[in-house]
Amino acid sequence: MKNRFINHARNVWHRAITLLPRVDQLWYKYIHMENMLGNVVGVRRIFEMWMEWMPDRHAWLSYIKFELKYKEIQHARDLFDRFVLCHPTVASWIRYAKFEIKNGDACSTRNVFERALDKVVAAEDDEEAQKLFLAFADFEASCNETHRAECIYQFALHHHVPKGINC
Repeated sequence: MKNRFINHARNVWHRAITLLPRVDQLWYKYIHMENMLGNVVGVRRIFEMWMEWMPDRHAWLSYIKFELKYKEIQHARDLFDRFVLCHPTVASWIRYAKFEIKNGDACSTRNVFERALDKVVAAEDDEEAQKLFLAFADFEASCNETHRAECIYQFALHHHVPKGINC
């Protein structure tokens, strides 16, 4: 790369990620090189190859951050959909909801929370479910939907959150 043999450097990075696909640092360096060259399409292609390996959440969030850098909100939204399928934790869903709060509207944010409740609450423990219910109710309260927030608290108290826990 220093000697401006760009295609040779690409070949080396491509061989490296092909032989060692679980070494995140190789992916990051390859992406960094293409980004320095201004090859946005190439960076997307590399990220897509990486996401096929279902990497950790940091890789997904790097890809989302890359898309947001170029104001590709819909691409970032599609990536969040894939991210929560790969990492279906409460923290992932809440992160997706915060993205929608910032870049979407109340309806899309509410949709994310409702999907999270459908997918996660049955599978997670009560403490994790509590975090999701609290985040959802806080969102509704911030939208001045106090009745909705109250209904979420009531539902959580009656169905999922242990009686000893205060919301």
